[in-house]
Amino acid sequence: MAQVKLDAHIRKETGKGVARRLRRAGRVPAVLYGHHLEEPIVLDINAKDMEKILQTSGRTAIISLNFGDEAVKDQLAMLAEYDRDVFGTCLLHVDFKQIRMDEKLTTSVPVVLVGEAAGVQEGGIVEQMVRELEIECLPTDIPAHIEVDVTALGMGHHLTVADVVCPQGVEIKTEPSEVVVSVAIPRAAAVEAATKEATEGEGEAPAAEAE
Repeated sequence: MAQVKLDAHIRKETGKGVARRLRRAGRVPAVLYGHHLEEPIVLDINAKDMEKILQTSGRTAIISLNFGDEAVKDQLAMLAEYDRDVFGTCLLHVDFKQIRMDEKLTTSVPVVLVGEAAGVQEGGIVEQMVRELEIECLPTDIPAHIEVDVTALGMGHHLTVADVVCPQGVEIKTEPSEVVVSVAIPRAAAVEAATKEATEGEGEAPAAEAE
């Protein structure tokens, strides 16, 4: 997993008024926290630089927070949470979590379906229930995504988290029994099959009673 650099400035002031001034200046209020820090570091970052990281790397990016000439040394971090305005266009706040390259961490990565399910040829519809998996691994082992091959999936069948093959060094923490993807039977076909079954059942002669 490649690292990206992000310049950060430690804030001395906090509050809603300060946050509004920062946003008007093209900055985003942020916080860095971690169990190796005595207390969270309150900072601000360039909004355009952060947007670029979100667009290219998202939550899986390893971010080197560079504080320049400030007293605090540079920190390695990952994105924890971020908030946008109601229109989804403006970043309001970003939370970073401190990481160490030799310590495992827990994060979420996207699930990408590959192949065409066999059940689609039979008229089935692919339904993806899980779009992210929670994983645990070293920062250098974080995959950009986890692929799930649906090629052999027939109509009416499904794959669970337990069926997912993950890269070496990665452990999936999501509940194994959770259904990731299924090939659903179209409603019209399901109704037709149920009607046919009921009709055939009504047409069967009752079994003769034993004397």
